[in-house]
Amino acid sequence: MLGYTVANPAKKYVGEKFGLVLATYDAGGWRAAGYYDGAEYLETGDARPSEPLIEQMASDVFELSASGQAHPRYAGMSIEEIEKSIRQDFTYFNWRTPAEKVRVFRQPLPISGDIFAPGRQRMVTSYDLTEEQFRAIAGTEPSLPSARPEEGEEEGEKTLRVHKKSERSAKLVAAFKASLNSYACVVCHFDFEKAYGALGAQFIECHHTKPISEMTPGDKTKISDLCAVCSNCHRMLHRSNPILAPGALRKLMRGASR
Repeated sequence: MLGYTVANPAKKYVGEKFGLVLATYDAGGWRAAGYYDGAEYLETGDARPSEPLIEQMASDVFELSASGQAHPRYAGMSIEEIEKSIRQDFTYFNWRTPAEKVRVFRQPLPISGDIFAPGRQRMVTSYDLTEEQFRAIAGTEPSLPSARPEEGEEEGEKTLRVHKKSERSAKLVAAFKASLNSYACVVCHFDFEKAYGALGAQFIECHHTKPISEMTPGDKTKISDLCAVCSNCHRMLHRSNPILAPGALRKLMRGASR
């Protein structure tokens, strides 16, 4: 199982075993997704991820940046620029964890501020835990060993790689979203804010109505070439080959509901 983290103990700790809590921060505070109970810290050198994994990392950071959740250094960067930054600026650290030491919570669990309340930075640093804090978080709920990736995951990853390479810059996405009067999906009219309250405010995905295959060198994407769609409709638009137009998907939905 391969993951990436900014946790990087001093070199003197190479060969030592650590407890690592995997957590995320949102409006509700810190939530733990799981933990490694006995991850061995290895020498750096061959720890650099493969090209598909670097591209996936860049894609994750690009999406976080577009919604204002990544470090300001990535603001306005394209996916290609973020990839370049990851290759040049990151130092990679290897961790080895036996499968039986990997634990995943059934659902992300709130971390009480009485246990641990470090701050809210993302993609910047890791935080040291005491043994007592680690055990308190790890003992929050019975956990399950993490499932191993299914066969065929690499094929899906390659498909995602091609799609993400075709994305436009964060500036274009931000300008498009700023131009919207409504954040409801143009296909099914789902509104994230109405469904999820403040958590869903101004959340929507950006779909390119002009297929990449129809573009020629030098063509530029304009805001008028983009439309606002929910996550489900976005997936359905790209599931068809050739890619469906939003109006065509809307007709399919109407037909299916009869």
